[in-house]
Amino acid sequence: MTSRQNHRGSARRRAAFAALAALASVLATWALPAPAQAQASPKEYGIAAKRPVLQASCKHCPWGALGDILKTIMAPAYDVAICYGCSGENGARYVSKRLMSAEVSDRLFAQGVSTRPDAPVDFGITQPEYVRRAYEGSYGYKKDGPFANLRLIARVESPAYLMIAVDKASGITDLRQIRERKMPVRIMMGPNAAMLHSVLEYYGITEKDVSDWGGMFLAGNALVKNLRFDVMLGTGVLSNYPEGNMWYEMSQKKDLVFLQIPEDLRQKLAKEHRGELVTLPFRYLRGLDDEPHPTVGVSGLFVYGRDDLPDQFVRDVASGLDEKRSLIKWANQPFSYDPNTVWNGDGVPLHPAAARYYGERGYMREVAGTNR
Repeated sequence: MTSRQNHRGSARRRAAFAALAALASVLATWALPAPAQAQASPKEYGIAAKRPVLQASCKHCPWGALGDILKTIMAPAYDVAICYGCSGENGARYVSKRLMSAEVSDRLFAQGVSTRPDAPVDFGITQPEYVRRAYEGSYGYKKDGPFANLRLIARVESPAYLMIAVDKASGITDLRQIRERKMPVRIMMGPNAAMLHSVLEYYGITEKDVSDWGGMFLAGNALVKNLRFDVMLGTGVLSNYPEGNMWYEMSQKKDLVFLQIPEDLRQKLAKEHRGELVTLPFRYLRGLDDEPHPTVGVSGLFVYGRDDLPDQFVRDVASGLDEKRSLIKWANQPFSYDPNTVWNGDGVPLHPAAARYYGERGYMREVAGTNR
């Protein structure tokens, strides 16, 4: 074989190898897992895409806990994306204004939440008073309210009791003693701030006075607790969820004395804060004596949205909660579905599609206050 033939053979072999290499490269690209390839466009959010965004709070907080249940209820028809950081008073703003979901905070990250829906909020879960105040433009919503486009979809019951307790070592037997003696007390406050401030107002106690007397106010929840308190007040239940943890844990670590609530104060609180006159269950917490302890109970979480939500979506939410209500009772808190109250918005209009559903089910005798 001549040198020219050898040269031509080598050239053909190199071309063949190059072609094989190119083919192998193409095949390898096809076989690569998705992250190594050019990514497909991210899955869309929104009701039309069957991936609505839900405003809630941390996973085991009341709104987040119910949000996880609702996500299960709505599957597989909808893949509900939950914003666990759209919490607090701003929750109703996220829904009414269709704001983008909140970023993941350090607290949420520590609880295992690492992502958020990168999209506007479609509907939400929060306390009834937040939705009502936002709708009215009262309390914390005076400056930017009213948010008249808010509508109730469903009310889920979540009872909590007003409780007032003191550390036995403080010697306090009546909250009136604090003002009379200008005591430098440390007061731990739990959920339902508006009601709690009404309690302190009844006894003539202000944050400024307590500070002037050398005392302080402390936050009370699962992450912010201080054993060095004298007085503890809040609404809660015997369950170890973040907002109620102060009662669950502190009743074990401290010798608490639960104070009786004056009848005129009970009546005032129930009227002003839409509560019910109830009695704490017998021996409900360590430190509670065997005497009856009349108090005020509050209940309810709102599943709600805007007046422009599609009727079919609203009906799907309402019917899902109704038909799969058995899932609700297995939460880390005493949630329940009550046909007699599921439609009650306490002044917030019911979405027309929800009203029609509850009317068909016989849960409502009248369908009033449902105009868009």
